[in-house]
Amino acid sequence: MNQNDGVFERCIFILFDGARSDLFAELLEAGELPAIRRHLVEPGCSRSAVAAFPTVSGPGHLPFMTGCFPGTLNVSGVYWFDREAYGRSLTGLTGFRTYLGPFKVRKMNQDVTPSTPNLAQVWPDVEYVFGWYTRGSADRALLTRWTKSVSFVRGFMTKDWLQCDADAEVKLMQSVDGGASFIFAVFPAPDELGHRFGPTGDETRTAYARLDQTIDRLFKRLGDRSEADSTLVMIGSDHGQSNTHTHFPLDRFVEERVGRTLIYKRFATPLHGNKAAVLPNGNGMANVHFRGEGWTSGRPDLTAEPYQGLIGDLLEQEPMDILAWREEDGWIRMVSRRGAARFRETGPSMTEYDPSASDPFGYEGLEGAVSFDQWLQATADHDYPDGPVSLATHLRAPRSGDLIVTTFPGYDLRDWFEYQEPHGTHGALHRKHSMVPIVTNAKLTPGPLRTVDVFPTLARLTGRDVPEGVEGVSRVDDRA
Repeated sequence: MNQNDGVFERCIFILFDGARSDLFAELLEAGELPAIRRHLVEPGCSRSAVAAFPTVSGPGHLPFMTGCFPGTLNVSGVYWFDREAYGRSLTGLTGFRTYLGPFKVRKMNQDVTPSTPNLAQVWPDVEYVFGWYTRGSADRALLTRWTKSVSFVRGFMTKDWLQCDADAEVKLMQSVDGGASFIFAVFPAPDELGHRFGPTGDETRTAYARLDQTIDRLFKRLGDRSEADSTLVMIGSDHGQSNTHTHFPLDRFVEERVGRTLIYKRFATPLHGNKAAVLPNGNGMANVHFRGEGWTSGRPDLTAEPYQGLIGDLLEQEPMDILAWREEDGWIRMVSRRGAARFRETGPSMTEYDPSASDPFGYEGLEGAVSFDQWLQATADHDYPDGPVSLATHLRAPRSGDLIVTTFPGYDLRDWFEYQEPHGTHGALHRKHSMVPIVTNAKLTPGPLRTVDVFPTLARLTGRDVPEGVEGVSRVDDRA
């Protein structure tokens, strides 16, 4: 069957890690991605999507693989801290996590909230290339299980991340020949090159050109197998990125005002008497946790001191953008130098928004009852697309911070060590971080979407049932 029948027989999803929607559109318009235009855009479409918050790898992959927001899955960052588990720990060696290291797949499979949807429920023979999450699949389904470490360590040592994308292509083609009904492949180069050279530099643009060549070879392989018309191919991304010119040491700033602060790379024990924990993600946002009366005594009241003083001092700092924290009765307080607002979820996909005279995001005309879809449509072209929904869904996670800190583009929350000087940042709410491309050879409904919408969309396009618990909305264009 082909797309004219409404169903594709196979699906290939390529996660082009760290790709910016505006740069993708610019290169398409300039004719620099001819294979992507010919094989995907012309028979299908090119759209922009709002990435889930925090806009970082790992958590940002999960919406594509589950149809759920990372906060629903209790994955609050590529680094996270669990106050209850840390408080109960006798050694201080549990209660925090990094997925940037060995065993990331096993850790993520273990950490995601049980009984949530996964790809294997819909496509039992799914195969993964550089995948971070494989729950429901046998170990052999991760085609790079034994080679990923070699590829990424080589990339780390040589800074040749384009070779990692070449490695991904090799495994992708093997999976095509193997006949899997769904292939989930991660191409990491734009993220890594963006951090090293900046997200719009010539070196990073080379990764987009290389992906175009991969798409050309992919469709040739599919054509040789007489599967080009029956295979759904989609390119998406987990986050964008902005250029970085200034580093702000959030951990030291917090420590000066609250007390000894744990940051994810420091050795942690109860003997340190930590009063706070700061976990930057993508370096453009951070989950900040406070000990309060005790790590197992519940979250402290941030209207009390020293927390209000800290928040006030943060807002005076040039890098600081949106700050957010939980209040009573399900409300979330969101503040910036532009203003303040309260926000809460009132039902399935429904919210209530109560801005002050000046909106913290700079929105106009949004208040009272606003649905998730109304938020998406009304703010998609704004500097902060879907901002309140992004923060609220993130703060569902028990592991999310007591205080959420985000920066303006150009700044990051760099801690005391990075293996290379970072020239690209992501993680925050600004559209440079949160708007990503979705390009496919299928027809989707006009307008914006969220990355959580991709999972149910792919299921419908391949004639599969959407599992219970999926939070995204299918964006199949039934008029096509």
